Amino acid sequence: MYTYWFDLQVSGPVTEDQVEALGDLLTANGGIDATVQAGREGGLVGFSREADTALHAVISAVEDVRAAGMTVTGAKEDLVVTEEIAARAKVTAAAARYWIVGERGPGGFPAPKVRHPRNSLYSWAQVSGWLAAAKLGEVDHAAAEVARACALVNAALTVRAGMRELPAHDRPLLARLVG
Repeated sequence: MYTYWFDLQVSGPVTEDQVEALGDLLTANGGIDATVQAGREGGLVGFSREADTALHAVISAVEDVRAAGMTVTGAKEDLVVTEEIAARAKVTAAAARYWIVGERGPGGFPAPKVRHPRNSLYSWAQVSGWLAAAKLGEVDHAAAEVARACALVNAALTVRAGMRELPAHDRPLLARLVG
């Protein structure tokens, strides 16, 4: 078993009763492994969950948060800037910049999720996968696994929300695609 760290985004408002229900549920399941930061518009539920895999940790947390009456809108994808890539890979920022522009490494560095002239944001799931495949830097495999799990859960939540908006006769088409 490993301990995986991640955040779930919830839509708000988050009530005191929901936070209490989550605490009761987690206590009954073996201990509180979450903290809630919420306001009128929603918030984050931060987890340090033990599980066999990151995907199991994230999905079980989504189920717990839903059981407490909150609406999960996303699993926080780990977006990183160049300096954070360098720190996590234990290389210099210059080395990370060379990878990004393709001057070093095998090329094909993942495109940024958010482009910015000074410091773009990259998906840690994609970057860590690229680093592992290229055998460059050091990769925290648990963090990389969590980033990938969060990206998959986000996609599933998007499809789930989209299915609710589809006419009933079109839902099987989408279910067939993702099933």
